[in-house]
Amino acid sequence: MKKSKSIICLLVCLVLLLQGCVFWVDNTETPTFQNITSENADKETADGKTSGEETLEQDVTLKDHVSDLLSEEKDENSTTTGENATPIADGFEEKGYCYSQLSEDEKTVYAQLYHAIIDRLEISVSTLSSETLDKVFNCVLYDHPELFYLDGYQCTTRSRNDVTVSLSFSANYIYDEEETKEYQQKVECEIEALLLPAPRQGSDYDKVKYVFDTIITNTDYVMNCVDNQNILSVFLYHQSVCNGYAKATQVLLNRLGVETVVVNGTADGESHAWNLVKADGAWYYLDTTWGDADFKDNRYQEVNPINYDYFMVDSQSLSKTHTVDRLIALPDCVARECNYYVHENLYLNGLDPEQIGDIFARGYDSGAQVVQFKCANDAVYDEIYNYLVDEQHAFDYLEADNSITYVADDNANTFCFWLFN
Repeated sequence: MKKSKSIICLLVCLVLLLQGCVFWVDNTETPTFQNITSENADKETADGKTSGEETLEQDVTLKDHVSDLLSEEKDENSTTTGENATPIADGFEEKGYCYSQLSEDEKTVYAQLYHAIIDRLEISVSTLSSETLDKVFNCVLYDHPELFYLDGYQCTTRSRNDVTVSLSFSANYIYDEEETKEYQQKVECEIEALLLPAPRQGSDYDKVKYVFDTIITNTDYVMNCVDNQNILSVFLYHQSVCNGYAKATQVLLNRLGVETVVVNGTADGESHAWNLVKADGAWYYLDTTWGDADFKDNRYQEVNPINYDYFMVDSQSLSKTHTVDRLIALPDCVARECNYYVHENLYLNGLDPEQIGDIFARGYDSGAQVVQFKCANDAVYDEIYNYLVDEQHAFDYLEADNSITYVADDNANTFCFWLFN
């Protein structure tokens, strides 16, 4: 019997060698499964990134190895780093910012993941690095906020002799296909309604301000609200947290032809999400969440519902309060032309009583409830604070006798004065 078994094995090996296969026997092929939820930025939701591993050991027979190796040979024309990597579809085109910052190998994985998500497939990917897989998965999410129906992914690692030979990927879905289609139709109707009055022929600044104002006035900042990590919370329920604000901002701006991507990191020490926006050829940071008075203090919401302190700011201004998680390369934002205060002539490069008077006069003429303006740096801020508050020259500009109401932010170097008490 032993002699017969040996002859059979030799015949099998001979067949495989003639077909150009590399053959070895390993009776302990180990798949490792990882459940991963990525890209949840809001600390208050307690749904941050989680991962776990369960290792399952199984016996692999000679027949299993022969079958696996023959199937590998059939896939020789596919793009492979790991075994049996799924080939990408022809004609794949992607214009997302994150995609543009990836290496060619990472772009291949990106295309594979995107098609697997859309088609709800489990696939083998052309990388053996779980870190690369996680990075690229998050890049897909950052480029595609319309994928609201995802909730992480599962990664299966297959190894031989403790060496990884393949990774497979399958997405986790919040909603099934029928539910997803229903939500997509509802979201599309809401998006079309919101964009109907949009300044499609206006400048990029006009488009960004329209989206910023529209999302803020139609959304309340509510912790633990439904679907708060995706766009459904903003477009269908009008309640969200930072991930929802940032993704909805990206959806609307992209529809208006303004390049935008979600950026994750921390703000004031807590997990946070905001946007990187390209307007009139230059990059800026935009934090729609921090523009909503609901976010930090809703006592004055009716009077001052929108705060422009983090509307199209440069990297230096942002760095005072925000720290970016650099998953990919990000530009150094240095332009100021599309900053709200600069664009609206509310930016002070020094103490200029005449310019300050003009700002207050314009506020009264327009019937505004408040006036807001920004100082160029800390020194200018200190000088104007001393002039308006310590020396009480604010009364020179306000129609008030005994008291004034104001907010001074030494991080943003901004002032907000109430015109009517």
